[in-house]
Amino acid sequence: MGIFGGDAQDQVDLDDLKTRVARLEVAVASLQAQSAAGAVPYGSAQVATPVAPAAAAAPGDVAWMGEVAALKAQGDKIHAIKLYRERTGLGLKEAKDAVEAMP
Repeated sequence: MGIFGGDAQDQVDLDDLKTRVARLEVAVASLQAQSAAGAVPYGSAQVATPVAPAAAAAPGDVAWMGEVAALKAQGDKIHAIKLYRERTGLGLKEAKDAVEAMP
């Protein structure tokens, strides 16, 4: 049968693609929120592949960015980075760089 036609391997491939798309949507939503907040200059962002899609925010859900900004403003940068990592699935360095770049 054709691609995604119904055998077991096709279902595994389809599930893998869905997971990868979900990770990319989270990364794009995060970058859009950062860009809108002025944290990431256009064209300078480097996106790492998120490693924890289950813990990542739903695509388009960027309300948590306000909480990250509030934690940073309170001087609680460690918890801000931790929350950023949990929501995006990014690594420590990428999350630290993103939080430090926030206004």
